[in-house]
Amino acid sequence: MSHIKTVLGNIPEQDLGITLAHEHICCYSEYPYQMLGRSYLDKEKLSDVAVTFLKEMKERYTLSTFIDCTPVNIGRNIPLLRQISGKSGVHIICSTGFYYTDEPVLYRSSVDVLADHIVYDAKKVNAGIIKCAVENAELSPFNEKILRATAQAQLKLHLPIVMHSNACNKNGRSALEILLSEGVKPQSITVGHLSDTEDLAYIEQIAKYGCFIGLDRLHNITSEEYITRKVNSIHYLCDNGYTRQVLLSHDAPFFSGFQEEPIILERPRLPYCFDYILPRLPKPLAEEIMIKNPLRMLKCSN
Repeated sequence: MSHIKTVLGNIPEQDLGITLAHEHICCYSEYPYQMLGRSYLDKEKLSDVAVTFLKEMKERYTLSTFIDCTPVNIGRNIPLLRQISGKSGVHIICSTGFYYTDEPVLYRSSVDVLADHIVYDAKKVNAGIIKCAVENAELSPFNEKILRATAQAQLKLHLPIVMHSNACNKNGRSALEILLSEGVKPQSITVGHLSDTEDLAYIEQIAKYGCFIGLDRLHNITSEEYITRKVNSIHYLCDNGYTRQVLLSHDAPFFSGFQEEPIILERPRLPYCFDYILPRLPKPLAEEIMIKNPLRMLKCSN
């Protein structure tokens, strides 16, 4: 029997259930936290808020699993994730890996050393995914180094890679090519945030590689025009043969320390897809996207 890695240990794959494939409990920097403490982030309050809301999500939408895609260097907090998962009853899958921002303490590290860091960390925290990220149109040498380290770690860990990309400047393909050049299989990669663009030709270019398509940045916009566009994008991909590759989520943190005035959100936009997108899809398709595809992604098989 296959198992899925969570912060509280492995679970049978049939326990995965309805899954939000790309979310965050919190994204923050340790630097202001060390300087300002609870005035910057009250972790006890954050835990209470997240537990309450995830319990509600479980009761109202039968949410079973929450994949936390926070990389190590922007606030991944394993004790916090374990506490929230244990109290809420929602499985939480955590990430290893690094965000795209240049890090002075990593800047001179080699690809091999960074890959070793990821492997060591993943085993220590029972990570279920490897996160990497690219943002700018032109990838910096540091970005490329992180991508190659991510790829080398994936080949050792056999965990899926979830990649933050910028769909507006279409940098996903160049980053994807680097991962593939290192020997990573396309079904082990999710290219994220493709819902940020209406360029379906670009999204299909990514889908043709065989990787997963992260329609994972849904916003809390309730206009008919916005909802229709998002639903039509899903239908387009499914009608063209990519049903088994589509992932749906929000990229919604309870706390983002990168805002001008960081606050803990008591009700992040996690219900959005359940309230506005999934009701417009046939039930078998909704179950494919929210249950079967996250499992395929985590097993690196589509």
